[in-house]
This record gives sequence, C-alpha cells and structure tokens, in this order.
Amino acid sequence: MKIASIDETPLKDPFMSKSMPLSTASGLPQGFGALMAAALRNLGHPNFYESMVEFVRQMIPCDLWIIARYDALSKPLIVSENGMNVNAKALYSDRMWQRDPLSKRTDQADARVFSLGQLRSNGTLDRVYARYVDSTLGIEDELALLFPISDGSFLALCLDRQGNLFSQEELALARELQTMLVEMHNQHILRAIDRQVSLFLHHNTSGKPEVMIMNANNTVLYQSDTWSLAAAQAFDREPQPAEIGSVRIAETSGRDGWSLTRLNDDCPDAILAGAEVYLLRRNSFGLDDRLSHFARVHQLTQRQQEILALSLKGYSNAAIAAQLNITTGGVKNHKLRLYEKLDITTERELISAVLSHL
Repeated sequence: MKIASIDETPLKDPFMSKSMPLSTASGLPQGFGALMAAALRNLGHPNFYESMVEFVRQMIPCDLWIIARYDALSKPLIVSENGMNVNAKALYSDRMWQRDPLSKRTDQADARVFSLGQLRSNGTLDRVYARYVDSTLGIEDELALLFPISDGSFLALCLDRQGNLFSQEELALARELQTMLVEMHNQHILRAIDRQVSLFLHHNTSGKPEVMIMNANNTVLYQSDTWSLAAAQAFDREPQPAEIGSVRIAETSGRDGWSLTRLNDDCPDAILAGAEVYLLRRNSFGLDDRLSHFARVHQLTQRQQEILALSLKGYSNAAIAAQLNITTGGVKNHKLRLYEKLDITTERELISAVLSHL
C-alpha cells in the first residue's frame, strides 16, 4: 500500500529512533521483549496487528505505516494506519490501487518481503505509480511484510520511509522476522475466529462453554475472554474467584439453564497440576433432567439415584447416610454396585459420567 501523510513534521515515537539502543547482553534493541509480549497478549484481539507493527518498528525504524488486506480482483481494504494524507488516500482508492505492485501479488503465495527500492532498482515499478509515490506521497521507500490468509488473499504490514531507503541488512532482518511472525499470524486467525464465535453464542444465549482454571488458593491461572459476559447472564453478576472456589459441589445451577461445573481431574501438565477447571455453559437440559435421563439409560435403582444426586451436591458418604437414614457402609455398598454397573472405579469417574451426559 502506498498511502501516507505528506506532513513533514517528524512523528514522535519512543520506538522509532534511527539509532536504536542495543542490549549489551543479546544485541537486541531495548524493549524487544516487552513489545513481543504485547503482541502475544493481543493474539485473537482486534489490535494484534498494530502491536505487531510496533514490534517490527523497534528493529526496523520507519516514519509511517499502514496495515491492509489484499484480495484477488478486489480493492485493498485499509485496516489501520498512522497518518494517511486524505487526498493521497482518495486518489489511491479511486484508481491508483490497480497499479499498486502489492495488488498484483495475490497469486504469489511464496512472496514474503519486498521493498519499493528493489522494484525501482530493477526497473519493474510502474512508472505512473512511481510518480504517484514520489509527488503525492513523498515516500522514498516502503518495506512490506506479507502474511497469507488464503489463496489469493494476504495481509500486508507496510513500513514507509520519507528520507532514505531500507538497507539490505534490514531487508534480511525483515525476512527473518516474517518467518517468525507468520506463525503468530496463523494463531491469531484461529483465536480471532474462536473469539467471535464465542461472542456470538453468548449474545444468542447458546452453549459453548467458558473456561476458568484456578489453583488451590483461588488464584486464576486462565480465564476465557467471554467468561465475564457468561457469568453475568448466569448469575446476574460475575462471582469472585474465592466464591467459586469455596463451593465444593460438582455443579451449580444458574439462571435460564446456565450451570457452573467443577472438574478436578488430575492433569500431568505443569500448569494444570493441582488446579481445578470450571466450565460455565448453558445446557439444553438442567442437572435434574440429565440425572433423571442418566438413571433411566443406566437403569439405576431409586436408592442409587438418590445417592448419586447427593454426591453431585458435594455430600460425603457420612452426610449421605444421615440424609437417607442408612449406614455409611450401606452408602459405600450402593456406590460399589453403581460403579460395577457403569464399569468405573472411582467417584470422580461417576460424577464426570453424569456431567458429560447429554
């Protein structure tokens, strides 16, 4: 994309210095790690590519930038920019986009990085477009990093300079960065789609589960993006982690078919070891309906169904015995026969079998 501001006032940006301070330990610019972390945090969110641009600019300074999507036979879509000239933009949108060399690269899946300087030097830059770049945009060079989306479609991160060319060393660095960033780009696409699907399902009150993972002291290790929205639908407000962690029952019912399910299966993963996973979802069947259907499918006796219902509410064997006016040994015997009927060996498997039913 060849659109930029012709305002000659230098843009002030802490990451645009022409002589970037280098870390003595690694040779990387100072702030490299913070900007990479910011880009990773924004995976799946609308400002991901802006954070990616800031990351690249730290190592390859520029005066202006633009993010655009190119599709075969279509006018490029300008997604974001930092100061385009209105007249230049109008001219580009009217007819110059058809002469843009990027518009002609939608069928070149292997194209990754290129610059206007290269096209000028080998004589392949369209002459009319070259005059537009020189006289209207006032750009000396542009460096474009391309990220494929599908056949004939890609996203371009364009860095523009008004006063000097990008060096061969900077072009080589851009190729190295693009190789790494394309993997982040691919992950962003998947997460962005997943996030939009989650938002749609929650706005339409259907049942994709939200996930929260907490450790033993009720510290949240992970929470899905739309957990808060779902919690407000389920309980009128978002319960605090300590409230959720204090409830020991396997499933808590909310409004309109919402339920909060606690899974505590042991996991060997370093993050999930010793943690508890909570699912917040809207079910087409409530817990009582699922329990009744489960009992019919597996031909449970009335006593087995009563014991199972109390187990799901977090009652111990002794508490179940007191509720049903039988001995603790009697509760254990009923559970053993229930395990045999379902071909399981633990109460955890029993609860999981009911919660996953329907």
